[in-house]
Amino acid sequence: MTSPFEHFAGCLRTAKVELDPFPHYVLEQVFPDDYYREMLRQLPSSDVYKNLYEVTDLKLDHFRHRDQRDMDQGWTERLPPDQRLFWNSFNQWFLSEELARTVMESFGERESWSGAVSVESQFIRHRAGYFLGPHSDLYTKLVVMLIYLAPDNSAEHLGTSLYRPKQAGFSCPHSKHYAFEDFVRVKTAPYRANSLLAFVRSDISFHGLEPLSKQDVATTSGRDVIQYVIHDKAAREAQLAARRLAEANA
Repeated sequence: MTSPFEHFAGCLRTAKVELDPFPHYVLEQVFPDDYYREMLRQLPSSDVYKNLYEVTDLKLDHFRHRDQRDMDQGWTERLPPDQRLFWNSFNQWFLSEELARTVMESFGERESWSGAVSVESQFIRHRAGYFLGPHSDLYTKLVVMLIYLAPDNSAEHLGTSLYRPKQAGFSCPHSKHYAFEDFVRVKTAPYRANSLLAFVRSDISFHGLEPLSKQDVATTSGRDVIQYVIHDKAAREAQLAARRLAEANA
C-alpha cells in the first residue's frame, strides 16, 4: 500500500509548471482518498485556532474573519488523543526535509537549497467577510503550497486567484496588499477537494482571494486550507529576530 508521503510526493513529481503569470501548478488527488477523508474528519476544532487579527501586527479589519493554527512545536498537545495521533504522524512526513526537497525539485531546484531552507505550515480557516487583495507575499518565502480541504467540489469559485498588475512592469518586494481593480485576474485555482496550488514566490507573484459571502460558507465551518511554506532559512531567522527585538523594545 502506498503511504501518504509516497502518494503526495508522487503527485508533486508529475507537476507541469505553468509560467503565466508566474511559475505555478495545480494538482488534484494529492492524498489517497481514504486518507483525505480522514484528514477532514480529524480537522481540529475551532478552539484550537487563533484569530489572525489578534495575533498579527497588521491590523486589517477583514483579518477578523480568518483563524489559523500554526503547526509549530507542541501544537498537537491540546488535541484529543485520536486527533493527536493522526496529526503527529502527519507532521513527521509533511514537515520533513524529504518533502521539502521534493517540493523544491518540482520547480526545478535540485541542489542550491540544501540546508538553506526552513519549513512552516498552518491550518487556515476563512469565514464570511474575509478577502485577500493581490499581494506578492513575504520576501523570505521561496515556495508556497495551498492545500485545499474542501468537502466536495461545489464551491470551486472559492479558489486562490493569480493576478497580473495593470501597470506594466509593476512589482512589489514586500507583502503589501493592493486593490483588486488595479490587477487583472489571470486564473483561479479551483477550490476542489483534495487539490493544491503551488507557486514560486517573487516580486510579481501576485495572488489573493476574492471576498467570501455568507452563502459561500453557509454549509461549512469555513474555507479550510493548509498553507505550506518553504522559507530562505537565513532570511526568515533574521526577520523573526528583528520582530522579537522590536517587540522587546516596544
